[in-house]
Amino acid sequence: MHQLKHWQNLKAININKLIATFLVASLFSISLFAQSRIDGRIVDKSTSEPLVGVNVFFSKTTWGATTDENGFYSLSNIPAGQYELVVSMIGYEVEREEMIIETNERFTMNFRLKPRAILMNEINVTAKADKVWKKDYGTFRRSFLGTSKNGESCIILNEFVLSFENSGEYFSAKASQPLRIENSELGYRITYILDDFEIDGTEVRFAGDHFFEEIDSKSKRQLKKWNKNRQKAYNGSLRHFLKTLTERFDLRFTIENDYFKQNDNWRSIAGRKKDPLVREGFSVFINKKDLFGTSLIIPSEYKPLKNDTLVFMGNSSQEPIISFEGRMMVVYAKESPEIAYMMENDSPTSYQQTSYLLLRADSVYFDKEGRYFEPYMIEQQGYASWERIGDQLPFNYTNE
Repeated sequence: MHQLKHWQNLKAININKLIATFLVASLFSISLFAQSRIDGRIVDKSTSEPLVGVNVFFSKTTWGATTDENGFYSLSNIPAGQYELVVSMIGYEVEREEMIIETNERFTMNFRLKPRAILMNEINVTAKADKVWKKDYGTFRRSFLGTSKNGESCIILNEFVLSFENSGEYFSAKASQPLRIENSELGYRITYILDDFEIDGTEVRFAGDHFFEEIDSKSKRQLKKWNKNRQKAYNGSLRHFLKTLTERFDLRFTIENDYFKQNDNWRSIAGRKKDPLVREGFSVFINKKDLFGTSLIIPSEYKPLKNDTLVFMGNSSQEPIISFEGRMMVVYAKESPEIAYMMENDSPTSYQQTSYLLLRADSVYFDKEGRYFEPYMIEQQGYASWERIGDQLPFNYTNE
């Protein structure tokens, strides 16, 4: 029986960071049978008049509703878990509520929205004729939606709510209203509340709350195509990888009284067909010396994952954490990179789906389905960073 000293160290390392990451991370604990319901009413804070057509949704999911003519809304069939509820309407401040939903709960959440003035200069009515705006929009579109097949297929239906600042080295974007995006390859309409978007040199950072709505398919053939494309978007993704690491941890260890006991059959599993990493098509390599992810990538400096334990148990078995030093290289072998990626990245590693991960905290929480919630705590490079909003799936997507 082995007591993992690294796990004990993690509990002492930078507790503030762990707590902050946990608060941000809306960890889901999905139950197919125990589901809850939320009802409520939304009114104008100044007049107390009911608001019609307010969007109420759980961020990054397909679970949402709109208020009726009396300002009432209802969300039902909600699995137990921790969520971020978002309340959004044009002309009002966005409301966000971190919440934990228990099994078989039914409760009321009312909101009083504060009016927000829409200034005329926020909406550039002459932007269509503005060549500078068009050039900046092209930069934003490529960096935000991505240049993959899925990203190129996306259409921003209200692009003129965007404004940009561009100094050459630094680029930023703001949206005066939620972006409305249609993804014809994955079959989703996305409402995206853009909180932050910036390009600093070669680094692209963006964040926001978004709601997915499934588009009604016109035929069984179209639905089959969407399901195939969604599965392909999931394959090799960060979520797929994190879920696989969790399955590997569960297969390797048994936890007894705060001790991790490595199962007797692990040596016969590791690195073979029954190893979840091998089964799912992942190979993992680590360069422990590259702590900041800025060094030139030299493949020979990356050593194969051997007996390292990358995943540890968090506050509960449903809340694993990932922790490692240096830069991790993840190669996904079951699909080739898109041709567009190989054309944009002419290097030996571009002929495989090769991604690099760095942690910007000592450890980062996620959930057992691989859903990671804080966009800036795990830095993605390579193929994973090339895929953007156009390749994202809702958190409640399942590949089963």
